[in-house]
Amino acid sequence: MMLKEKLREKKEALIKLLPLISFIIPFLILYLKQDVAFPYSFEATWKGRAFYIFFIWFAILETIISWEKLHPKAFKKSKPIRTIALILALLLPTIYVIVSNFHGLNNLIYEWTKENYMAQKTELSGEEKEFFAGMMPLSIEYLAFAAFSFLIIFLQYGIDGFRKLSLAPTFLAAMGIIYTIDNLYPYGQFVPLQLPAAATATFAQMILNLIGYQTSMTYETTPRHGWTPILEVRDSQNPLLSTRLGIAWPCSGVESLIIYTLFMLIFLRELRISRIRKIIYFVIGAIITYFINVGRIIALFMIAINSGLGEEFWRFHDFYAQLISVSWIALYPLLIMMGGDALHRIRSFVKSLKMRLFS
Repeated sequence: MMLKEKLREKKEALIKLLPLISFIIPFLILYLKQDVAFPYSFEATWKGRAFYIFFIWFAILETIISWEKLHPKAFKKSKPIRTIALILALLLPTIYVIVSNFHGLNNLIYEWTKENYMAQKTELSGEEKEFFAGMMPLSIEYLAFAAFSFLIIFLQYGIDGFRKLSLAPTFLAAMGIIYTIDNLYPYGQFVPLQLPAAATATFAQMILNLIGYQTSMTYETTPRHGWTPILEVRDSQNPLLSTRLGIAWPCSGVESLIIYTLFMLIFLRELRISRIRKIIYFVIGAIITYFINVGRIIALFMIAINSGLGEEFWRFHDFYAQLISVSWIALYPLLIMMGGDALHRIRSFVKSLKMRLFS
């Protein structure tokens, strides 16, 4: 009986891990064969696949937190149709990777975007049209993986599964939407998200002035770049060292705030604390996230002044800059939980100390 019970527990544990396991093979294929499309994509956070690592991390974190509350509905004798549908859904990520990267789907997405949308973008050069159309397959890949993940969760746990395991697929969907918007409305053309860039640029300018740089900022509106804050920064010790860069909404950290908001709304929903504490945690984290992005812009200008717009600049721009923001977003909930546990222990200690004193 004990052996039978252990086997049943292992079977249930394996079933609970299936949503995560279903993405391991496609991610391995993409990593090992990334030269087929998007070379070095796992080394880039912006318009790259490095965020798949965070998707896995979020999925593991959610599964661990909700482990005891997860009750699979598939793989039961009474629900064979649901089980078959789940098995097929689990294969979809691998099928999509094979079809898109080795059987022409990515090329079809690229050609359709170039001919039906980018052709209308007369303000862009031919090279720019090629680049943004070439990035659309990656955006669709994020959105497809998000859709597959939502489908797998629904088939395995029903509607209740969305309450417990929606963070990881929501993260993928958010990144896919952000990349798609930037591809279709590049630079500062998407005004609703471009407006906050002015505030971020202003804060960066103030801090750069405080640490000794000379700055000036203008605003330009062009068909190619849309409405864009242009920040010029000079080294006060050596005026010949200067750089002038436009700040579009992806660089201003808007995407980090979107990811942070989605992440925290899902995380705080399950946290058993008062509403006022949830609001305080959210606001504090949002402020820190915002100023991390301000610091990111400052760092980019300092690198550009000292090293130019070469490999070092683009390595920081495409990988480390966003990695810092998303790492903070992933770490913040752990800090909240650790802080809450420490606060609970302090209160327990104070309570026991009072009881001893009174006794």
